[in-house]
Amino acid sequence: MKRLIRIPTNRSASFIIVLYTIIIVLVLFWASQLLGTITRDDPGQMPVILVLSILFPSALLVLSGFNFSRVVVQRRAGVPGSRLRIRLIGSFTLIVFVAVLPLGLLSSLFLKTAIELWLAPGNGIALDAGENLALEYHGDALKRLETLARSNFLSELLEDNNRDAGAIWRGVADVAPYVNAVQIIGEEGDSMMGNQELFLKDRNLLGYSGDGPLPRRVIKGRSILSWQRHLGDRTVILSSLLSENFETDVRKISLARDNWKQYSRMVGTLKGSLLIFGLFLAGPLIFMAFLISMAMSDRVIKPLVALGEATGKISEGDFSFRVLTPGDDELDFLTESFNRMISELEVSRTKIVQTEKVAAWQVIAQRLAHELRNPLTPIKLSAQRIQRKAIEGTMDEEMVKRSVELILREVDGLDKLLQDFREFAGGGEPKISTLQLRPVLVETVDRFRAVGSKIDWVLIPGEESLPVMADSGQLRQVLVNLLKNAMEAGAGKVTIRADMIQRGTDPYVRLLIRDDGEGIPPERSTSIFQPYNSTRERGTGLGLAVVQRIIYDHRGRIWFESEKDSGTVFYIDLPAGEEL
Repeated sequence: MKRLIRIPTNRSASFIIVLYTIIIVLVLFWASQLLGTITRDDPGQMPVILVLSILFPSALLVLSGFNFSRVVVQRRAGVPGSRLRIRLIGSFTLIVFVAVLPLGLLSSLFLKTAIELWLAPGNGIALDAGENLALEYHGDALKRLETLARSNFLSELLEDNNRDAGAIWRGVADVAPYVNAVQIIGEEGDSMMGNQELFLKDRNLLGYSGDGPLPRRVIKGRSILSWQRHLGDRTVILSSLLSENFETDVRKISLARDNWKQYSRMVGTLKGSLLIFGLFLAGPLIFMAFLISMAMSDRVIKPLVALGEATGKISEGDFSFRVLTPGDDELDFLTESFNRMISELEVSRTKIVQTEKVAAWQVIAQRLAHELRNPLTPIKLSAQRIQRKAIEGTMDEEMVKRSVELILREVDGLDKLLQDFREFAGGGEPKISTLQLRPVLVETVDRFRAVGSKIDWVLIPGEESLPVMADSGQLRQVLVNLLKNAMEAGAGKVTIRADMIQRGTDPYVRLLIRDDGEGIPPERSTSIFQPYNSTRERGTGLGLAVVQRIIYDHRGRIWFESEKDSGTVFYIDLPAGEEL
């Protein structure tokens, strides 16, 4: 049955891109609002914008801090891929920071220089001078009208020409070409000369203040200055047009001057607002870079972690794992290639195992036939001797006794041989459960101590709790075989010790059995676990083969270190169980 390792689809990157787009839109909108509110005395939305400018980066900071703390916790816990994740996140964030920092500094310098040039004192002086120049121009034009109106020339011109409007207009135009209209109002009628658009239509404004200037009027965007003088029963109004763009230019100069003064008073607020805007733009960029690097690292690391997990299972001999990925990029191509490789390895392994099984059983059959033939020969000879004596009638009680004892001894040897062979062939799958190793060790060692041998059995107390995944009966069989081998090796002292260890990310219990016996010759070190490999007279050579098979069935590992005449150390690693 195939077991699948699914890599979940990571949609964080898409979400972050959408969020970043929203941020950019909000930044542009708030920036325009911010700059708009600065030009008015009313702060308007300024408090709201400032709150959002602080709140939004703060929210991203909290989110980034939470994710960073999670990565640190994973790194300290040794979670696979956490080290690579930290490197990817650090590199990505550093690149963005290095790119944003010079841009931010240059932008700040540019804005600072622009503000200083814009609000330089010389600009205010120039605006004041422009406004004063406009006022002087206005005053000079009005002064010229006053001079003409109060002059004797005007009164004499009116007396000399009496009612001749043409002569009066020509006389005024020759002396004062800046006068654009002359209006004479009297009891006998009005005389209007020059530009008719400048004539005063509202008689309520006449004579309201005696001799002097009349209120400035604007017609078709142009300013009109007028001065009136009473001459007897007549009132003379002199009117003059200012330059065509005077009104617009004066308004622009006044507005620019007012804005400059307002900006000068708010220069601190303006710089602070631009700084907040820069932070609002740069801060989220860095935080977004961190979050995007988190999403990208997940996309890279999760397939690698899944491949690592599957590789670990394969190294333990489990070829049933497959890795499923949701995308179609290079990493997915890698996982597909990995899955194909596992399938091919599984097929090859099955073929190799089958071939090895056939070859192994052929060897075992040959060795078993040889081992069976050895005791059968003395049994046959003893039986034939008894048969011959019985036929001859010369049956000797002592001879029969010796022959029967020989037959029984060889039969016992055959029975032991078949029992060891049955254990080697296996009695089914082990019934693995979590059990404590210390009680099993104490019980087994006490059994050997009770035999009464001269061997010093030393059980070193390890950790109090040593939960291990094992079959209780088969684990005892392993211990008995190894301790029996140590005893038969002529050991004077046997040391047993167990400790909890870590192999990669998985916990194991390591069992050590050390003896000071004769040791294993180097020429036998490569075949020590092979069946029927024994140097003892009555040994079957299946004990260590049985031990190795049991350990492999428990997904464990067994190996040894030995030196001739110095002793042997056997090591066994078994998967640790959960705490009972």
